[in-house]
Amino acid sequence: MSIKLFRPSPSRGHSPSRGQALDHWILHQSGGQALDHWIFDLQIQIFTNTLKFLILIFESSKMARSKRHHYPGCFYHVMLRGNHKQDIFFTETDRYNMCFLLQEGIEKYGHRIHSYCFMNNHIHLLIQVGDIPLSKIMQNLAFRYSQKINRKYKILGHLFQGRFKSIVIQQQVYFTRLLRYIHMNPVRAGITDKPENYTWSSHNAYINQKDMHWVTCDFGLSKFDPIRSNAIKHYVAYVSETESPEELKELRQDFKEGQILGDDDFLNMLKTQNLIPVRDPLSIESIIQAVCEELTIKKEFVVSPGKSPKAAFARSLISKLALDTGKISMVTLAEYLNRDPSTISGLLSKFHVNHNDSKEIQAQLDRLKQKALQNIQ
Repeated sequence: MSIKLFRPSPSRGHSPSRGQALDHWILHQSGGQALDHWIFDLQIQIFTNTLKFLILIFESSKMARSKRHHYPGCFYHVMLRGNHKQDIFFTETDRYNMCFLLQEGIEKYGHRIHSYCFMNNHIHLLIQVGDIPLSKIMQNLAFRYSQKINRKYKILGHLFQGRFKSIVIQQQVYFTRLLRYIHMNPVRAGITDKPENYTWSSHNAYINQKDMHWVTCDFGLSKFDPIRSNAIKHYVAYVSETESPEELKELRQDFKEGQILGDDDFLNMLKTQNLIPVRDPLSIESIIQAVCEELTIKKEFVVSPGKSPKAAFARSLISKLALDTGKISMVTLAEYLNRDPSTISGLLSKFHVNHNDSKEIQAQLDRLKQKALQNIQ
């Protein structure tokens, strides 16, 4: 929820507090405006530091989120939505700023943007990544744009709704369909009757009506015809075709539920190139057994309500190994350890702070993982 800052005046008939009197004195001495900016900057700094701390806890625990995988050279459909579906653009200048940041990102990270569309409360991107992971690209974009908006409008709170959504696509099958899907967003939303009448998408770059050198159009157009003029005609005809409900359902449903959109050959190709990591076959039972053997303790000691430092350390090791598998949720883990999720989250946060750079602890975690795998076998 966005929060606008304000400073209430003291009620009539009541003496101001010492803090209010000091504020009024500083306002009188400085003219007021400088102090307003100073107060807002201080609030921004406090909010940012608090947010960084929460992110540290959140990332340490992983909170049962699916892991972002990096597929170099692959194509992604990405969506970034406003918090609670609220607007993220308020003026034309805001949209120009987003374009500028996208262009800066391309120059910095070396990826390609094949298509984009800015709606009032979300954006769609068709991105081909290089060596830099998509997560880093999008985190940089979201952070910098949020910072600009928050400072400009003096707003505190999350501008975007959680993490961005993304799905890697098989470009041979889905590229042109996704291109049409993105460019037809304003038409489906009833904002305009033709995509060329909408300013804030890359459609007009594809039909040579707008110069956007940072958008890669040649690759998409080459899928329609090797001669550019013919390709534009075929592209326009293709985009004007009505998308079937089945096509829209497939793109939307897979975008919500999956991380990869492609056929079996595409999935096998990713596996062959080791682009799809194999999930750990570890179970929580095998992990608990390995840790108990390592520390010469019993399971009952680990799950007991006591606050023994040794038991707490054992729970930290178990939690770290379990959540790193990517398939054991925080809730499931908490139930096994007879704790609530918030306790496990705090435990992992302390573990991360105290042992993140410890080679000895990392070696112990590797050793425990091997033991846990042997327990399964």
